[in-house]
Amino acid sequence: MNIYGFFIALLFLVSKGAWAFCYEKAGATYQIDPLLLIAISQVESGLNPNATNINKKGTKNQSEDIGLMQINSTWLPMLSDKWNITREKLISDPCQNVYVGAYILAMNISKNGVNWQSIGAYNAGFKEGRDAARIKYAKKVYNVYLDLKRGNRMDIIAKATKGERVK
Repeated sequence: MNIYGFFIALLFLVSKGAWAFCYEKAGATYQIDPLLLIAISQVESGLNPNATNINKKGTKNQSEDIGLMQINSTWLPMLSDKWNITREKLISDPCQNVYVGAYILAMNISKNGVNWQSIGAYNAGFKEGRDAARIKYAKKVYNVYLDLKRGNRMDIIAKATKGERVK
C-alpha cells in the first residue's frame, strides 16, 4: 500500500471512530437508553446513514425522511434556526443525525411521558386518529429493543456504529 492509500485508510477509520459513541453520548445527553436509539435506527433506516425516503410523494404535504434516524424534513426549519443543521449535515454527519433523533424522542417524552406512545409518535406523530400507527411502530421498536437487550451491549453499540445489522 502506498503512503496515500495508508492515509486514506487511516482517515476512514478515524471518521468511523468519530461517531463510534454517538448513540451512547446522545443517550446520555437526553437520558435515553442508547439501545433504544439503536432500535429506532434499525427500524427507521436499517442503520443506513445515507437512507432517504419521500413521504406523500407528489402532494402538497410531501416530506423527506433523512439519515440513520430518518429525521423528517418538517424539522429542518427549526433545526436550521436553532442549531444551523441542514439536510446535508443530517446525511453527512451520522452522529448529528443520532443527536437530532434523540432530541426529537426526548421532546415526545417531555410532551407525553415515558411510554410506548411517545416512542410510537417518533414515527407517527401525536395527531388524533394515529393511535394504531403509533402502536404498530412502537411494537416494531419494542421487539428490536428486546432483542438488543438480550445481547452484549458493547458489541451491539459497536456493530450499530459501523452500520452493521444488530438484529
